[in-house]
Amino acid sequence: MECAHIEERLSGYVERSLPHQEMVEVAEHLQECPGCLNLMEEIRSILVTCQAFPSLEVDTALIDRILIRTSGKPRTRTLRERIRTYFLQPILTPRFAAGAGLVLLFVALAIDLMAPRIGGIAAVLSPGEMLRQMDRGVQKIYSEGLKLNDTKNDWQARFTFYKNDVFRRLGFMIEQLDVPVETQKKPAGPKQPEKGPKQKSSVSLFPA
Repeated sequence: MECAHIEERLSGYVERSLPHQEMVEVAEHLQECPGCLNLMEEIRSILVTCQAFPSLEVDTALIDRILIRTSGKPRTRTLRERIRTYFLQPILTPRFAAGAGLVLLFVALAIDLMAPRIGGIAAVLSPGEMLRQMDRGVQKIYSEGLKLNDTKNDWQARFTFYKNDVFRRLGFMIEQLDVPVETQKKPAGPKQPEKGPKQKSSVSLFPA
């Protein structure tokens, strides 16, 4: 087998990624060819050196800026990165540590002040007391609902009364407008002679 054909498969042979038949052929050639064997040893040493070289983690903010300027879209973050960015990093800060210390101190003081009342709180939070409180709340809600229903019925009755009164008055006004006005006529009787100017007497009055 030619050395050029073997050299193309040396990296796969070192990584054990070749098919079984090709692995056998390469192994047989390496036993017969010192040049290919030396080349395989160099490739193996280079791979070992690369694997031992520490991997550098690039800042995700830098990657996001590069992607936004080149493609216009930010990088899709994994769930682990989101948890670390939004939860772990804010927690591991001096400000959060100081705030957490103050909160714990406040809780401790509150527990110390409320210690005498724990018995009363436990009695209030007992199942029987909680059921009684729930029953009282339901009864109060039911009574308020009855009051609202009575108020609604009262307003509905008033509205119906005013509506009927308005319609009655409108009907009465419409009936008054539809009735024609009858003119008063004088009763017909014998015609009276027309009064004309008085006629003077033809007898002349002379003085006696």
